[in-house]
Amino acid sequence: RPCVGGAVGLSVGVAGSCRPEDVEELAAGRFAFINVWRSIDDSHPVMQQPLAVCDEKSVAEEDRFTYELRFPDRTGENYSLRHSRAHRWYYFPRQTKDECLVFKVYDKREDGPRFVFHTAFSDPSSPADAPPRRSIEVRAIAFFDPPELEEPVDAMRTAQGEPFAGR
Repeated sequence: RPCVGGAVGLSVGVAGSCRPEDVEELAAGRFAFINVWRSIDDSHPVMQQPLAVCDEKSVAEEDRFTYELRFPDRTGENYSLRHSRAHRWYYFPRQTKDECLVFKVYDKREDGPRFVFHTAFSDPSSPADAPPRRSIEVRAIAFFDPPELEEPVDAMRTAQGEPFAGR
């Protein structure tokens, strides 16, 4: 069965960093995928295809659906969104390189906001000659109350043999 946010999805995010049994242990606890998005253009603000985020409170359960992501070694699953006029979308017009959006795209905990749907869109107020958007999106995994480490941090080493500075 495809897995959203479970051990399979989590193992992709921490591949090469954890042993399979550590991934299973981390997946048993709460974790969240956090995205950071910003422009990388030194000369212009974002004027073409800005990023918009949807207020999760405006998304009815029946508006969400999943689809499969097929890879040679696994099948993943992702969430998508059916269009509704009830959705409330927000964006930052003319976002500059020193501004960023930080938002949660998945949270295993179900007692609060869990997803922030996001997309680029054609902004009708963009000038016809607006420069193309240049941006970067980075995803991090946040672990809440992770299990205790088997080895003390000061005894751990990086892959290059250097002392590990911390989690």
